[in-house]
Amino acid sequence: MRVAVDSWRQDLFGDLLRSIRLPSSAWIRLEVRAPWGFSIADENTVFHVVTHGNCWLEMRRLATPVRLFTGDLGFLARGDRYALKDAPGTRPVDFFDFVERHPPDKKRVLRAGGDGAITKLVCGGMRFENRATDPLLAVLPTLIHVAARDADSAPRLRLTVEHVIEELDSDRPGCESVITRLAEILFIEAVRVYLDKNMDTAESGWLAALRDQQVGQALALLHAQPHDPWTVASLADRVALSRSAFATKFAQLVGEPPLRYLTRLRLNAAGERLRSGDAKLRAIAAAVGYESVAAFVKAFKRYLGVTPGEYRRARQPGRLTLTSRELETTPRSHEQR
Repeated sequence: MRVAVDSWRQDLFGDLLRSIRLPSSAWIRLEVRAPWGFSIADENTVFHVVTHGNCWLEMRRLATPVRLFTGDLGFLARGDRYALKDAPGTRPVDFFDFVERHPPDKKRVLRAGGDGAITKLVCGGMRFENRATDPLLAVLPTLIHVAARDADSAPRLRLTVEHVIEELDSDRPGCESVITRLAEILFIEAVRVYLDKNMDTAESGWLAALRDQQVGQALALLHAQPHDPWTVASLADRVALSRSAFATKFAQLVGEPPLRYLTRLRLNAAGERLRSGDAKLRAIAAAVGYESVAAFVKAFKRYLGVTPGEYRRARQPGRLTLTSRELETTPRSHEQR
């Protein structure tokens, strides 16, 4: 059952989901027999769908391992080192080393393990074009676990996964593009499930911030008008709190100070303009809320590690995309006004 939320929260959720930019994805299918285990270090967003059997997912950010059953989906929004295995006590091997020695077949099926119970998974990796600035990726939890028993969401997710498998088997022209779009749909659906299930129960983090009358309204203001000349004081005034009380409350609930969150929104909007058009830097800077090109360039480079011009050129046809500093998700600290 979908949780009813205020219209401004719905608008905010919609804004976050529209921020997703997924230019590419990578897929592999696992058919593994116990005992088996893989250790995986991946900075991108990854997910695993169990299509047969069950497995354990272990991650240092999780207090306890999570068991995934047939039909379950596990999404790691920000990536990290984690392990998939048949049982908690199994010693894992490095996944990428194993793939190098034992590549998957033409249908991207990788087989491994012993002679015990079989588990099958569909696994995907997603590289977001705006990963460093996307506000949605910044506020999602370590793991989104969608269980098959969730009657509202499981059928839609299952149909999407079945479509992915069909495309992987077909090798038809354009299948890579179709699969990437399906990965985007799968991610959006998983996020919607997470938002619906946790909106009224989250005790900390971004969803708890939305339930707070003052901080929630401040977030709505920032998303609706990121180009406005906001200060901590002006935001505090709009939500009827003192500056210090608002700043403390916002940072505690959201996980970062108000103006750092605002910077993320502005640079995400700037990145979209740089990727999708040829507008001058002065016009982009003004459109996203910077008073000068110099201030915009300084903020952009501090956050993404490259200048706006370098960022744009790297996304032109025939150019290699940036892969190092852009993958950083934690911006360097800077003072609030």
